Amino acid sequence: MKKNIIILLIIILSISSTVVYGETMIGYTNISDIGIYDNPNYASSKTCVLKLNSKVEILKEENEWFQIKTEDKNLGWIEKYFVTVPATKHVINNTDYNVNIRKGPSTSTDQVGQLLPGEHAKYISTYHSWHIIEYNNSEYYIASWLTDIISDGSDKIYLLYDNINIRDNSSINSNVIAQGNKYQTYTVYGEKNGWLKIKLPDDNFGYIAGWLTSYDLNYYSEGHLDYKYATDGLNIRSGPSTDYTKIESLDATSHVKVINSENGWDKIITNDGQVGWCKNDYLQSTLPLSGKKILLDPGHGGKDPGSISYSGKYEKYVNLNVSIKLKEKLESLGATVYMTRTGDTYIHNIERGKMADKLGVDILLSIHHNSLGSSKPDYFGLSTYYNTINYSDTRYGYDLAEALYLNAITLNGVYRDGIYDRNYQVLRETNTPAALIEIGFMSNPQEELNVNTDSFQTLMVEKLANGIMDYFK
Repeated sequence: MKKNIIILLIIILSISSTVVYGETMIGYTNISDIGIYDNPNYASSKTCVLKLNSKVEILKEENEWFQIKTEDKNLGWIEKYFVTVPATKHVINNTDYNVNIRKGPSTSTDQVGQLLPGEHAKYISTYHSWHIIEYNNSEYYIASWLTDIISDGSDKIYLLYDNINIRDNSSINSNVIAQGNKYQTYTVYGEKNGWLKIKLPDDNFGYIAGWLTSYDLNYYSEGHLDYKYATDGLNIRSGPSTDYTKIESLDATSHVKVINSENGWDKIITNDGQVGWCKNDYLQSTLPLSGKKILLDPGHGGKDPGSISYSGKYEKYVNLNVSIKLKEKLESLGATVYMTRTGDTYIHNIERGKMADKLGVDILLSIHHNSLGSSKPDYFGLSTYYNTINYSDTRYGYDLAEALYLNAITLNGVYRDGIYDRNYQVLRETNTPAALIEIGFMSNPQEELNVNTDSFQTLMVEKLANGIMDYFK
């Protein structure tokens, strides 16, 4: 009898590998414009399409799929590799006094409680230099400069590159104590200034730049995508062979994003979020920004230095360095790219905006780095801006600002500072869809070091290029 019960259990387990989550489990989409489905297969109908970095509640896991609920209360299924589940982290009060918990990211908002010395709360995210924590079953804010982020060692990070320096503190200026290579894993014990505290094989602790790591080791989170178009009418199927169900057909010249390949078949995502498989004999590689004209505006220049950093660096030079790197990246994707300045010259903001109209470009992107001077050296984070003077329809400037923002904040070590409507001259004095980005705070001594690091700038440029591609798609 006992033997029969064991056999029955084995059969049941082999039929289903469904896991139901009892407590709330949150994830974020790690790819742009991805469909969710009625059932855990691509032959079922799409219920909606989610943007990159959409927050979802994970209800159930079945084989390679998550059943999720979106913030708009839509239910559906998504392949779990398209969802990043954040590491388990806590915010701890390491001071000798109580730290206020507030309703919003400002000292002017109502206080709802306090975190006592040594006490910790579940970390949700960071916004506008405030940590979002779980407190009394709701989400509230606590000052990041009065608290630390810790982890219990239950999560690991993966290195995305070779010869990565591991340092004795959370700064590019600290001493190198070891090196790591691509795909090596390390246990995480904390986070500070965009750097992760990790345990080394000798049980000592070190710090590694967050932007060189990933909590997910999968094809999509690494951002290795290809872009193709259909050379003829082409069927999309639910799997990589003609034995699978036909989902729909692609018209000739339809553009798709390729995320995987297997036995002569490409796994693709269409512009409307449909995932499926196509015979790759009928797909041709393309440059995704071919035919697009872009004006990059390195902010400030000449007699206008912009922000002067904590250590005395001029913002105008950092803006130009990032713009030159971004120009090269966008040109490699097929775009024609212009610059408002290529050297240390002064151009009035009105002229920068008008230049976009004269050149007939598709978009204008103004590149900056933020500062609050010496009054608030603890503030950090990335923000983007649009203007509704000429473009009251937010599908223009706002959509560009949002696409840039959603991609940039997927870089580990980059924190959210928001998307804002601002009456900036460079955005106001143009009829071209335009956005402005503040990549980080140069008035923050630690973030200043990060944004001046070559590896940070290179990876940020990749994220901005992805944002521009998402906007045009």
